[in-house]
Amino acid sequence: MKQPTVTVVIPNWNGKDVIGKCLNSLQNQTYKPTEIIVVENGSTDGSAEYITKNYPNVKLIIEPKNLGFAGGVNVGIKAAQSDYVWLFNNDAVAQKDCLAKLVNTAIKNKANITSAVILDKEGKKIDSDGDVYTMYGFPYPRHRNLGVSALPEKDEPIFAASGGASLYKSSLFTEIGYFEESFFAYYEDVDLSIRAQLQKKSIWLSHNAIVLHATSHTSNKIPGFGREMAIRNSIYIFWRDLPKGVQGKIFWRFLYANWRLSLISMVKGHPYRVLRAHFTALFYTPQLLKARREIQSKNKITADEFLAMISRENPFKVLKSRQ
Repeated sequence: MKQPTVTVVIPNWNGKDVIGKCLNSLQNQTYKPTEIIVVENGSTDGSAEYITKNYPNVKLIIEPKNLGFAGGVNVGIKAAQSDYVWLFNNDAVAQKDCLAKLVNTAIKNKANITSAVILDKEGKKIDSDGDVYTMYGFPYPRHRNLGVSALPEKDEPIFAASGGASLYKSSLFTEIGYFEESFFAYYEDVDLSIRAQLQKKSIWLSHNAIVLHATSHTSNKIPGFGREMAIRNSIYIFWRDLPKGVQGKIFWRFLYANWRLSLISMVKGHPYRVLRAHFTALFYTPQLLKARREIQSKNKITADEFLAMISRENPFKVLKSRQ
């Protein structure tokens, strides 16, 4: 049987100091990608010149401005000509057999999305082995900051996959749409996974496909950016993606969680970003409702089925207990 082809897509913004290790690990995979595409997101650190000089076999697509993760990967996905697209963070490094194991899991389980296990750069703690969505309207990596002993011992279905190291069947984007570019960064992968779940697509974790990740390498360059995106994009998900019966069940918990994160962020010195997150979401409401009508018109599951897939845990308590 013919082996499926894979295109790797990497969005890069000022990642000259990390992109080399990333590309080396991808070029040394035992399962060779058909092509590697780097989408240059308006970098000013000489990334494009560095890649052109040192990695002539990498396809470089230069964008004049930063399109964010969502916009950047969409450019690469649309340029890809393979059966699968492997999205990859510029600050991550894959073990040599990572892609081989991802493809094996995808084929064996007929998965539309297949997530790798993402560990910290030392390989001692879990960064992500799939995301959960909670009754509080916030997603989080299900085993983040736990030791590797918490990893599952076999491949298993998950609710959502991290866009930082997941394999997507190319046909999925034709069926459910691309990453929503209004998210820019943060939760755009959860949004896409929820849309996949609503259409009964299959999402799996490949339990021994390992990636090491220098967590938040890019977002840490912009203080408060992650908090702003989390506040705003959680609102986007609530209004775009959740079936009506789910919204009614979790609304008060979601309101509590969103404003709790807002207050924490303000105390941490980011009041402007908090206010901008809420005002942007409010301004964007007509577009959210328009997108909602389209997404829900294709929904193939009930509110009760969706509720059965999400976590009852309080994300603040869970993440605090793991610090």
